Amino acid sequence: MVILIKDGEFVDEHGRILNLRGVNVAGSSKIPYTSNNISSGTNGGKDVTFVGRPFSLSEASLHFTRLRACGYTFIRFIVTWEAIEHAGPGIYDTEYLDYIRQVLEKAKEFGIRVFIDPHQDVWSRWTGGDGAPLWTLEVVGFDVDNFPLCDAALCQQTYGQGQSTPEQEFRRAGAAGGGSSGNDGEIAGTLEFPKMIWPTNYFKLACATMFTLFWAGKRLAPQFMVNTGKNGEEKINIQTYLQTRYINAMAELLKRLIGLDNIVGIGTMNEPHSGYINVADISRGFDQSLKYGLTPTPFQGMCLGEGHAQKVREWSNGMMQYILGRPDRWVMVDPKGKKAWKDHGPDSHGGNSNGCVWRQAGVWDINAQTLKPELLQPHYFANIDFGNECYVPFAADYANAMRAVWKTPPPSESPSQPLLIFLELQPVDFSLMPFPQISSKSHEGLVDVVNASHWYDGITVFTKSWRSYFSFNTQTLRPLFGYNSIFKTHVSHIAAIKRLGTENMENSPTLIGECGIPFDMNGGKSYRGSGSKCANVNGAPDSFGQQTTAMDHTIRCMEANLASFTLWNYTPDNTNAEGDLWNGEDLSIFSAEQKIGRNEEDPYFIYDGLRAARAVVRPFAQCISAQPLENKFDMKKRVFTYRGISNVGGETMKVDAPTEIFVPKLWCMVESDMKISISQGRFEVEEQKHWFTVKYWPSESEVEHSLEIRFT
Repeated sequence: MVILIKDGEFVDEHGRILNLRGVNVAGSSKIPYTSNNISSGTNGGKDVTFVGRPFSLSEASLHFTRLRACGYTFIRFIVTWEAIEHAGPGIYDTEYLDYIRQVLEKAKEFGIRVFIDPHQDVWSRWTGGDGAPLWTLEVVGFDVDNFPLCDAALCQQTYGQGQSTPEQEFRRAGAAGGGSSGNDGEIAGTLEFPKMIWPTNYFKLACATMFTLFWAGKRLAPQFMVNTGKNGEEKINIQTYLQTRYINAMAELLKRLIGLDNIVGIGTMNEPHSGYINVADISRGFDQSLKYGLTPTPFQGMCLGEGHAQKVREWSNGMMQYILGRPDRWVMVDPKGKKAWKDHGPDSHGGNSNGCVWRQAGVWDINAQTLKPELLQPHYFANIDFGNECYVPFAADYANAMRAVWKTPPPSESPSQPLLIFLELQPVDFSLMPFPQISSKSHEGLVDVVNASHWYDGITVFTKSWRSYFSFNTQTLRPLFGYNSIFKTHVSHIAAIKRLGTENMENSPTLIGECGIPFDMNGGKSYRGSGSKCANVNGAPDSFGQQTTAMDHTIRCMEANLASFTLWNYTPDNTNAEGDLWNGEDLSIFSAEQKIGRNEEDPYFIYDGLRAARAVVRPFAQCISAQPLENKFDMKKRVFTYRGISNVGGETMKVDAPTEIFVPKLWCMVESDMKISISQGRFEVEEQKHWFTVKYWPSESEVEHSLEIRFT
């Protein structure tokens, strides 16, 4: 099967509309495969390996079998720039690239199709997330060892060394007890890292600077040139340097995958952020809804980065933050003479380390009389359309570069798989800018593109709790009372995301690239329950009832919009204690610690270890020979419903293949356990080891048709 784009839909070679469902593989692919998963300071920047992420080759068959049994045949495969080019500019990890090809060859054996996700969160591991190699920060001139004291980044591995109230109290308690003061790094990782605080790094100096230079260095830091020649005679702007290195790294990966026809496409970048771009006044702060922990304004962040103490607002997380809309306290942050920048000449990568980039650009300086920081250009970053002026031109260049590597065979009687380009910006709920107009007329490379925006129930994710009776509209900050209100609001948010593909991307299809729920709700209560090792299949007890309801809600919202999606995420090495092994996140639909030890002869063996299995594993129409009207599953009533219409716009759809419905054996081990009823036409049931396929041919005389499956 090939996946093509036609009239705003994914279609196969028969013209059937596809409902693509899958999962992100894997959450732990963000970090190296080492005994120490999180590097500290400059250690672990070059001599790391990502071979083994997402899983070993010996385990690949089992994981792909499980995903196939769940109906998740379309995966978003996570890679990072660091994994490819960690050793230095232009030095590619060929062992890792060869390993990735072997993993994806194995996926092909199981009929699993893939699109590559070049993943990043808040730029890199050294700025609180993942993605870019350490040397990208070094070429800009950052001294990552001083980030905690300067509040330039908040990292799990150095939490306890910074200046938030919990960190200060922790150090005082340690000093009172005769322990480490925390400044030598000995206590790193011993203070509990706040849940879901990592996104605040988007608004701190290091991450915001890197993204600003990546997207708009030519305009906002024209003085920043990188020496690329041996004798320093060849210089290019930092924007060109970073973008070229990034594009070349992803092209190198695609070269290794040539010939694999299960590769459907590649993304541009996970949740790209705009940095300081279009911030109206850097003395006032970002216009963001997410405020958590220390929140310096951009100017305060620049001052802190040069070692100047600042009084900074500090916020707590939770419902009250949305209700009150004011900080908990003000905290004096004093770097004590430490700087986030190096103060010496050219570095080994051709960059130049002469202190703050923005001071060099004339944004601010030290007042000669007061010897204090003085803001000279508060509106320096304002009035730049990030989407249309920065992201779209980059996406076009990126798409052209990828397709130059990935040559699609000329058209023939059997359609070949084109390379689709998956485009995304920040999630709508947290975006600081409007979604751009993406047109192949103005940018030739932007054809066969997909709207791969993300959607989460933000309140559930950030509070790590599910309330079916009360929530907030994260776009309006208005309260939502009752489940119907919550459901309708979330359905409308996803519908708005789909309209971006229709209205802003020349009628491109939408695939929600990420959606999911945290499993460590309520302080990990489910891991301590009597059913903590059960997947809730075959009548087994389960302590994941709240998560099952929350996951069912998320997928029901997708189904109400007939949306394709890839869940976040499937992490093979997830544990109850460490979650997805990254920043305290725990969204994996699988964990070996939830296994109850079923043997391979047990028909439910393949589902062992799945969390919220009844919500995650569900029937759906995957190939549809009509325009779908409904494609949904009622988990509580155990009823699947499909409705379609063959006559669209006065024209009858002529498709020479049936509608195919995936029915997992989680819901019926034998065919007699499902009762199928249709409006007209005929159907057949085919059985595989872990699922049934119901093939449905509606009557040609029937415009609207339906099929229902009830499970006993």
